[in-house]
Amino acid sequence: MRGIIYIHVPKCGGSSFGAALRLRHLTSQATIGLGRRRTLPQVDARLSGEDRIEADYALRDAELARLVGRGTRCIAAHVRYNPALHDTAARDHAHVTLLRDPVERFVSHYRYLQRRHPDPTRAPTLEAFLDTPDAARLASQYLFYFGGRSQTRCRDLPRAIETAIASLRRFDLVGDLSDPAAFAAGLRRLIGPLPHLRRNRAPTPTVVPEALAPQIRELCAPDIAIYRAARELAATSG
Repeated sequence: MRGIIYIHVPKCGGSSFGAALRLRHLTSQATIGLGRRRTLPQVDARLSGEDRIEADYALRDAELARLVGRGTRCIAAHVRYNPALHDTAARDHAHVTLLRDPVERFVSHYRYLQRRHPDPTRAPTLEAFLDTPDAARLASQYLFYFGGRSQTRCRDLPRAIETAIASLRRFDLVGDLSDPAAFAAGLRRLIGPLPHLRRNRAPTPTVVPEALAPQIRELCAPDIAIYRAARELAATSG
């Protein structure tokens, strides 16, 4: 069975697919979730904010390389895409991911954090959160996962967007949460039958407040560009 690396962007509805892939490769599978794991070293406690996030993802990058190097066939993980790894040790692994409308993803991500990871330093309402520095970071997850940088720390944003799009061109499958059946069918074409699972569902559907939508779209502009290009790629390949 072909190996597979599933890049799981937060709040793209991918927990069920990741779990199904791992069950399909039960004897050789791993995950790298968003919580701290015993397999990962601890981030320097002196770091905070984006410095801490980047340090954490550097550890995830290293863990992904370690898992591939030891021959793990299926890795479903919250990790950034690594083109150098894809060219070398992971060249025989299919690379897949699932995307979602960036504005909906942003709202869902904020509400998930408020529900599951409350923080007194985070703005208590979505409207207030939009005016905080962390909003731009949360709004550019596609840029971070596939281009390597958050828009808040990007010196050449157009180039980083093109890097992310070029990365997605190399994927064997890029799905869209608006059509999960098509993504499941694509996975079956790559690796065969999959168990049907439902995990980590939000308690209510994501609704984007109409009054806040223009400001959210502005924040999400890099991810919107990446998402639109990915959809065009999927339409062309399909």
